[in-house]
Amino acid sequence: MDNQMIFDDKAKARIGFICFIPIIAFLLCLAYYIFLLLPLSGPHEPGAVVGITNANYDTLFMMLASAAVITAPIFIYCIVLIARFKTMNAADKLMWIVFLSVIAPIASGLFYMFVIRKAPRYMPTYPDIA
Repeated sequence: MDNQMIFDDKAKARIGFICFIPIIAFLLCLAYYIFLLLPLSGPHEPGAVVGITNANYDTLFMMLASAAVITAPIFIYCIVLIARFKTMNAADKLMWIVFLSVIAPIASGLFYMFVIRKAPRYMPTYPDIA
């Protein structure tokens, strides 16, 4: 019996939601940092950015660390999906794995846009990733 993964609209929406969580997490970190630096929009004293960053370092670190921890299982999930696809050739698999490894938060969203969203309803897969 041939293994197949079913990519109906519900499954694609669920995977899309999962793949965009890291982007949202890192954008929240960026928005918080920009919000902290808003008072410096006009002329400011040299070193003011360093002072604000230093004063809020713990919060910024915790937000970025949380975003990284959220991204890690989603990265693994995307890698497992890539490894199971029979129709994707080895070069494409390697390219997506390297791309996900380098910029995982952005690449997970692009992985959904270019691979999952365009996948056929029934995708032949390997039974495991070995």
